[in-house]
Amino acid sequence: MVRPSHSVGNTPPGAERTDTAAPMRLRLGDALQVVSADGTPLLPGGARPRALLALLALAPGHVMPRRLVAGLLWSGAEPRQALARLRDVLHDLRGGLLSGGVDPFGADASSLWLRADRVVVETAPRTEGWPLLAELRGIDPQLDEWLARAEAGTTAPPQAEPRPAERGAPATRRPSVLVVPVRNLAGPRVGHLDAAVNDAVLAALSALRAVAVVVEVPGRPAPAADYLLTGNIHLSENRAQAVLRFIDAAGGGAVLWSLTAEVDAARPAAFAEDVAALACARLEHELLLLEAERAAQVPLSESSAQDLVMRVLPDIYRLERDAFLRAGKILGMAVKRDPRLAIAHAWLAYWNILLVGQGWATQERDVLAAAAAAAEQAVLLDPRDARGLAIAGHARGFLHHQVPEALSLCRQALAINPSLPAAWTFSGMAHAYSGEPETGRRHLLRALQLLPRDPHAFFTEAGLATVEMLLGNHETAADMARAVLQMQPRFTAALRARIAALGHLGREGEARPAVRALLEIDPGFTLQRFRRAAPYVRRRDVDHFLRGLRLGGVS
Repeated sequence: MVRPSHSVGNTPPGAERTDTAAPMRLRLGDALQVVSADGTPLLPGGARPRALLALLALAPGHVMPRRLVAGLLWSGAEPRQALARLRDVLHDLRGGLLSGGVDPFGADASSLWLRADRVVVETAPRTEGWPLLAELRGIDPQLDEWLARAEAGTTAPPQAEPRPAERGAPATRRPSVLVVPVRNLAGPRVGHLDAAVNDAVLAALSALRAVAVVVEVPGRPAPAADYLLTGNIHLSENRAQAVLRFIDAAGGGAVLWSLTAEVDAARPAAFAEDVAALACARLEHELLLLEAERAAQVPLSESSAQDLVMRVLPDIYRLERDAFLRAGKILGMAVKRDPRLAIAHAWLAYWNILLVGQGWATQERDVLAAAAAAAEQAVLLDPRDARGLAIAGHARGFLHHQVPEALSLCRQALAINPSLPAAWTFSGMAHAYSGEPETGRRHLLRALQLLPRDPHAFFTEAGLATVEMLLGNHETAADMARAVLQMQPRFTAALRARIAALGHLGREGEARPAVRALLEIDPGFTLQRFRRAAPYVRRRDVDHFLRGLRLGGVS
């Protein structure tokens, strides 16, 4: 249990204990409260600055080794990097508190402490059944464990180092997003549109398995979070318009993206759901990129399974053969490090799908089996993960030609998260395989609508080019495929679509560079191999594709 402390230990030389005159008070209870002597709130923004204050307040003697603090707040980072991050947080925290005339910290080369002449630590009334400092849970697994010991009165001594995470134990990180209610700046003219948008956004974000969505609880301080989603509804030329902003709260308040949506006159009742879908798709994609950047800073030997997965995502999308093959080995390491991590199996399945599609599988039968096993395991481990279901569906359809099963899995993915562009993409491809190219086109366009200007949209756009070619829109298909190849020249699906479209247009000479590029990437590509691998149910679709490839110069 947490005991009240009315004076702070380890006072620097020359400082006297003057509790009654202390300019800052830390109150520990259901949430952390930081106030000045006159009651002015001083609670800093960001999860880790708050956690640093709480750690020192809870520590025996209110002093902790720097290495211990850094290990509790960044257990997945290399020690040198964790210490550097601690210095940055301490600098920013001091700067913020000093603006209020308070510097509560003492420090030397090895330790940090709270100054006795500056801080009083108190306990606040607790709600029965509510964990101590609930707002700080989920920042880091080691911090969660330390807080649990502090609540039980068994906090480790200051000299203890954090116990390294056990290999094979799930140490998944879930970035937290505080959803701040959208403000209505338009007044009564839009009715309760702000409430509808708030409800729709929360419902959409709740489908994201890799994100901890938090909200403000009436009567409690706003929870600390890694990111904020905030916005407003206003009138623009007498039309309701919503603006949402995604903010890096823990990283200094940078605005990561902002989106604006207007009411569609043809679908006014769907406005809230449309805004929520756009926000959910954008937020999930942005977090993938941010987590990949974060994980890349952690040495391989010290990475959690989740870090291993996140760090290879850029290499998967770049499609540079050597880096791509290395990514597959790292995904294999992730699965061994934590066999229970569903996303590791899902991304391994996706990697195997691309390995076959690019023509880089030297033992194709083994790769097909590995993709099937990984996809099945991902669904078994987390049947509510929409991305895992969608990838499993694509594996069934593209690799194993089990198109009805592919359609079923994609439907399940979209039922769970209708804001996931990947689910719409794989559903679109499954419908194309099943002989429903018009439906496939609608689903692929929905994926692009949810995430415009996505640098990874080449997969979806190549699928759309293929569908247009199957529909006989060869000029459109050739132009789409050319645009994809300008963004990702190594994607063989786009090369195949462009060659076939130009072949049908009688422009074999224009198709020759694409044929050369395809054979450089996939030297074993032939019409016979394509016929054997094509997942299309309708014979006429296979024949149409083959005829275009042949006319384009493929033998």
